[in-house]
Amino acid sequence: MDISNLFHVTWFTFFQAAGSTLVALIIGLPAAFFCGRRRFFGKRVLLSLSAVPFCVPSLIIALGYVTFLGMNGGLNKFLMAVFGLQKPPVQILYSFAGLLIAQGFYNFPLVMKNVSQAWEQLPSEQTESARLLGANEFRIFRTVTIHQLIPSIASSSLLVFIYCFLSFVLVLLFGGIGNSTLEVEIYKAARATLDFKTAGILAFFETAFLCIITVLYCLVEQKNTKSKGIKSKNINIQIKLAGAEYKIFEISIFIIIMVLIVIFFLAPLGGIVYNAFTSPKTGAKFTLSSFSRIIKMKSFLPALFTTIKTAFFTGTFCAFFGFLYAVFMRFMEGKTKKRTAVFLQVLPILPMCISSVVVGVIITIIVRDGNIFWLIAAQTFLSWPLAFKVIFPQLQKISNSTIDAAKLISKNNIQIVWRIFFPICKSSILSAFGFCFAISAGDTTLPLVLAIPKFNTLSLFTYRLAGAYRFNEACAAGVLLAILCVGFFSLTGNNAKTKK
Repeated sequence: MDISNLFHVTWFTFFQAAGSTLVALIIGLPAAFFCGRRRFFGKRVLLSLSAVPFCVPSLIIALGYVTFLGMNGGLNKFLMAVFGLQKPPVQILYSFAGLLIAQGFYNFPLVMKNVSQAWEQLPSEQTESARLLGANEFRIFRTVTIHQLIPSIASSSLLVFIYCFLSFVLVLLFGGIGNSTLEVEIYKAARATLDFKTAGILAFFETAFLCIITVLYCLVEQKNTKSKGIKSKNINIQIKLAGAEYKIFEISIFIIIMVLIVIFFLAPLGGIVYNAFTSPKTGAKFTLSSFSRIIKMKSFLPALFTTIKTAFFTGTFCAFFGFLYAVFMRFMEGKTKKRTAVFLQVLPILPMCISSVVVGVIITIIVRDGNIFWLIAAQTFLSWPLAFKVIFPQLQKISNSTIDAAKLISKNNIQIVWRIFFPICKSSILSAFGFCFAISAGDTTLPLVLAIPKFNTLSLFTYRLAGAYRFNEACAAGVLLAILCVGFFSLTGNNAKTKK
């Protein structure tokens, strides 16, 4: 790859990630305001969407956009039937704008959840003082609130930017002609042309850039964590409106945001379910024929069992290593120098600097033909920091006095871990397991890059059905995959909540 092509690919990778992040902010910030400061019907449902980017694979989202916003999707069929049009009026999906919409709306719940939590906990003294001095709501937001929210906004933006920068499946499907990212080019160089030199150069540029972004994310996240420690005494107090005009404006924004979320987020998910339970032969009539066809395929049951097996071991290893490192960090608190403490805190974030495609290519270079062992190892390497992030806050709640008392009655640290740490963290360990199980089950990138002989997962099974334009069967497989990911994630998550 020459310098001009490298520059074009790098620029497009950065530009699409920045554009997608901007879309996520445009939708996520107003939604965060209404979730953090207003009460409305469906608020809990809207907040629960924050789990979607983690437990619903991007492949399912891509499938949803094809079934709803595609040329023959539900929206075009509806508009053509209502207005008597001959051609599909909505043709934005396979373009740069379609890519930004898909990625932005897929990740906006991350912004909404993080910022709404920060908004709920903002101290109200400054805003109340500003109102007493006659400031209107917009001026209060511009001069006071936005400055208080900057850490959470920056943290969410960097996280979304990293996810969009590393996007693979969505770019592969919706990137448009002549547009490609570093992830896609690394995959093409390593798998299509076996040009590992070019793949290595691209991987170096991508990893170096991600290291910079990840360091920024760590710094901002630390500041954001400190700001979350300041809680308002008046969290449940509703902000009074400054007048009828402001109320009309606020209601208008709320309606616009909700309509956009329905069209570009909920409707594509609903489109998957609709197409899974219908077929071209029966039209809109309910049928299970798509499920029947995929279940009868020889590759379905092996793909399902392989998915469960791979996800189970990945989730187990992630929870184990996440808990192990969390225990290590808890014992080392206050006993290390500042530089060592910073290094230990940054260490779990390092896998964020390496993409799934790069990890897959490295494994391919080392062993040539991948296998399920390397797949589980790669997924564990990439996902264990997420398990650590779920478990460690629970350990931090244990007071030093409790640990000191445990040391007096315990022979060694292993007994402290078994008698104190593990029982307290049992629910968060289970939650971390379910979290990583869902991520592994929905992973399409690593199995695709490793290209393991005679190996299939439910995500690959769905991807291949979609590639063969068997959209109804692909939607049926996607529904089963989503049920597996979301169901398992919800079961472990709810179990964790009930035990707290």
